[in-house]
Amino acid sequence: MTTAPSTSSLAGQAGLAPSAGSGQGLSGKWVWIWNWRRCEGGDPAKVAARLREAGCRGALVKAHDGPRWFDQGRPWREIAAALRAQGLAVGGWAYLYGRDPAGEARLVGETVSYGQADLFVLDVEAEFKGRPQAAEELCRRAREAVGPDYPLYYSSFAIARYHRSFPYQVFARYCQGAAPQVYWNAFRWPVHQALQWTYEDYAALGEPPQGVFPVAGLYAARPDGHGGVPYPAADDVKAFASEAAHRGSSGLSFWSYEHMNEEMWAAVSALGGPTQEVEMSSLEFQQLSSALATLADRVAGLEADVAALKARPSKPSPPSRPSPRTYTVRPGDTLSGIAARFGIADWRTLYQANKDVIGPDPNLIRPGQVLTIPS
Repeated sequence: MTTAPSTSSLAGQAGLAPSAGSGQGLSGKWVWIWNWRRCEGGDPAKVAARLREAGCRGALVKAHDGPRWFDQGRPWREIAAALRAQGLAVGGWAYLYGRDPAGEARLVGETVSYGQADLFVLDVEAEFKGRPQAAEELCRRAREAVGPDYPLYYSSFAIARYHRSFPYQVFARYCQGAAPQVYWNAFRWPVHQALQWTYEDYAALGEPPQGVFPVAGLYAARPDGHGGVPYPAADDVKAFASEAAHRGSSGLSFWSYEHMNEEMWAAVSALGGPTQEVEMSSLEFQQLSSALATLADRVAGLEADVAALKARPSKPSPPSRPSPRTYTVRPGDTLSGIAARFGIADWRTLYQANKDVIGPDPNLIRPGQVLTIPS
């Protein structure tokens, strides 16, 4: 990850509840840590207090850069242990290049085994474009190093249609999910459009919403937010979390601790904190049991009524033809994205059903065209 990426570089609401430990993978709210010493001077108690106050489940701390350990002023294992002692989950991440897949995968494995990382994120970007073999070797070796069930994720470009040479599907095959870098403030897009295209593109690649854990860029190119990438609005951060949860994501994260100002921390805190289980009293349990029993009796009575109605002879009614489903093309739509939205496995099926409307070039669809969705 970089501090001021271009539109193609790295980028709780209710339902994103913090809970330490690795069993939930990237669920909940996380904050990325790049340079440990720039975060509260490297004081783990202060870092943990700020993360807990913001309702975060844990931190993603940089472990290495390519095949070399990243200098954090103290061993990664010690940082992770100190944060974990404060009740936080700790994930590792590394920016990877694919020039030494064996060396990079070895450090992934050591961060997991020796550093006891709760999860690991592969930050993979432009260096892997047009290099699926390098991606395959890195992922295969990393997966062998951490084991078949370890929570391994990859983070890369959000808008896949602009990065067709990137081997998304190789990384998806080896990872439990993706953390796309949805830096709408750097894209200078509305947050809703950035998320919509992200989920559409990842769905077209075969990644369901439950496997998408979007990253928000809570940084500015300059401290005053002028003359470059601005900090996002607090309302946009809220909309980002709300829409991600609505689309089915159970977790999200924010880049990055050292770049977030007080307004950004307040925005993350406002997304909600942990949800706690409340014990039910014996009286409440009895009341609930009684209500469920009454409901069960009513359902049984309704089922008997329905059965009696079905037993009556009735005149067959002529079959009615269902009205065909249609979709009006909007700016930025692609046939693959529309097909994925309606559960059509192959976009060519959609094209054949609308060839008269689209014309001979399936890559050229125009806003306003009305497409028939095949059943």
